[in-house]
Amino acid sequence: MKIVHISHLYYPSSGGVQFFFKNVSERLVKDYGDEVTVVTTNSYYGPERQQFKKIETREEVINGVKVVRFQYRRWHIGLYSFLFKLFAKLGVRKPEWMGLQASGPYSPEMKKYLMNVEADAFCGSSTNYWFMQLPLWRKCNFFYYGSIHLDEEESKSALYKVQVDSMNASTLYLANTSFEIERLVKLGVRREKIMVLGAGVDMEPFLNVDSESVQQYRKELGIPGDGLLIGYIGRIEFTKNVLLVIKAFEKISTKFQNTYLLIAGSGNGYVSVIKEYCSRLPQTVQSRIKWRVSFAVEEKPLIFHSLDILVLPSHNESFGLVFLEAWSCKKPVIGVDIGSVRHVITDGKDGLLMNIDDEESLSEKLGELIKDDALRTTMGKNGFEKVKEKYTWSKIVARLRRFYEEGALKND
Repeated sequence: MKIVHISHLYYPSSGGVQFFFKNVSERLVKDYGDEVTVVTTNSYYGPERQQFKKIETREEVINGVKVVRFQYRRWHIGLYSFLFKLFAKLGVRKPEWMGLQASGPYSPEMKKYLMNVEADAFCGSSTNYWFMQLPLWRKCNFFYYGSIHLDEEESKSALYKVQVDSMNASTLYLANTSFEIERLVKLGVRREKIMVLGAGVDMEPFLNVDSESVQQYRKELGIPGDGLLIGYIGRIEFTKNVLLVIKAFEKISTKFQNTYLLIAGSGNGYVSVIKEYCSRLPQTVQSRIKWRVSFAVEEKPLIFHSLDILVLPSHNESFGLVFLEAWSCKKPVIGVDIGSVRHVITDGKDGLLMNIDDEESLSEKLGELIKDDALRTTMGKNGFEKVKEKYTWSKIVARLRRFYEEGALKND
């Protein structure tokens, strides 16, 4: 098949959508011999952000996948950010066209390419980006991978009319969890247009890690043999609520003096903010907080195996890929009790759910796992079996390709 994937960002940029398309694209090439092109921007950071770092290469082939990057217009980003703050103060709803244009990426060159390229199937993400209107621009076999972050409060979850129209014009909307289906139907998306695809993980790199390497890695981090390591792994930014993990760790650190905390992931300006916060903590707490900012991808299996507990405190998740990675290493997890995460973590079986933005709740959940070795082991094993059964990339890609094939037949 000839397939076009469309993403606001792509490798070497990091993030959930980038991770999804990289894995899916490369496996379609390797396992099925498909011709896959990824259409994306020339940026490391989201097109709605004022921060910009250019990726210079216009076209390249990465692991058999053709990647085409387009520049986009940025002049409006700072202005719109100011206007949106002003609208919020005045209690005025921002115009739909302005909200969509602010997200971008506004690239006439990219649109021209997408209007002319031929493919058996197109798939794009995420919901708010301009190119997601492709099924309204032209007739094609388009799959809408939303990766949508729905607020727990229904009143705060809203979609622009053009987004709903685009979802309904697509061949299928591919949801991460059944929670998405429930909410999207309420927002006007036709039920028959939505199927659950889910997310995947490549378990193999996590399976081939020897215990001696893990012990050496923990030693290099400064974790003693009997130390218990709690970890946050992901983008280190405000929206991920990383500071809440640090505050909860500070709270439990006196009671559980053999505990340590690792903050690991890609960093931006927010790293300095939370490091400044940590610098004001007692030295006995500071010394037990470890950092691995912008680590190499090859290091990831060692990091996960070095942990005893993974925490993802973000309440703005469409799935939570790090849960799958932690489970691939038989580690228990703690996530936030929101619809999307509730459909990934089975509370009390393979992890625990904490209350939104609740430092006390997270502290309690951490205490529960710290005190019970057997519970950590059981939850880690249960998570491992869940990943094997439902979330390997081979199963996700096979399901996705079947959707592509069925859609191509319907669109003939």
